[in-house]
Amino acid sequence: MENKLAKNKTINIIGAVLISFFTLGLGQIFCGKIRRGIIIYILCFIAGLLAIYICTLPIPPFNIIIAAIIFVGLYLFVPIDAFLIARNPENTLKINPLIGYLLIVGIWQLHSSLISPAISKIVKEDFVQAYQIPSGAMIPTLLVGDHLLVDKHIYKNQAPSYGDIVVFPYPVDPKKDFIKRAVALGGDTIEIKEKQLFLNGKKPSEPYAVHLAPNIISSNNDPRYFYGPVTVPEDSIFVMGDNHDNSHDSRYWGFVKKDSVEARVINLYWSWDKEEEKVRWDRIGKPIM
Repeated sequence: MENKLAKNKTINIIGAVLISFFTLGLGQIFCGKIRRGIIIYILCFIAGLLAIYICTLPIPPFNIIIAAIIFVGLYLFVPIDAFLIARNPENTLKINPLIGYLLIVGIWQLHSSLISPAISKIVKEDFVQAYQIPSGAMIPTLLVGDHLLVDKHIYKNQAPSYGDIVVFPYPVDPKKDFIKRAVALGGDTIEIKEKQLFLNGKKPSEPYAVHLAPNIISSNNDPRYFYGPVTVPEDSIFVMGDNHDNSHDSRYWGFVKKDSVEARVINLYWSWDKEEEKVRWDRIGKPIM
């Protein structure tokens, strides 16, 4: 049976380009270039993993720029390649049309329902994940509307260090993830007097911290202003928001277990100022310290 639809040059071109965006390499298969399509799919898969790995490298903003170039390059090259192949009406899937279209749909379903979710799950659980900042607890380091990349692999080989901005399950509700800064480690003694943090009896350098509330409440009942001294258990860390006067952190709900820390914040890949309704271009790719 002759595939009349496939012989239609316009349909062939549009179909090849469109399905290339659904699954890279599928447009080439649609045009009968099965081996080429499979090779492109595999190479794109490898390139995607490479881009994700580059995102974890401590070279901002170049890690974001290079990863973006890779992804944009793939989604430009592959559809254009499919378009050029589809311009020749002889380049069609030379099998029974029904079988051909079932093959295309089957490959797309396999990719979208099995392969892609499995890879996404592995990447999110073990390598890189994206987060959005919903509150001002980490001002000025992180602003509301910042979108972050976090390294989920780093703490598989090491424990959090002083100053790391970490992601962990909120101890009160583990279904939620919190982002705070590790200010004290196991064995440290921490105390807060009149809003000032003291670590092992000394005031540490905190260039990232701010105190935006103008007054000090003269009460020992508010841990924002008076806390401790307490000693951090060896298996835990003490975390605080950089916006010390407006952060719900370890002062209120206690220590964070080291083995519950999921990731360390790497850098910003997007930032949207909701109040001004504009992109904060100067923050994109900014390293998080």
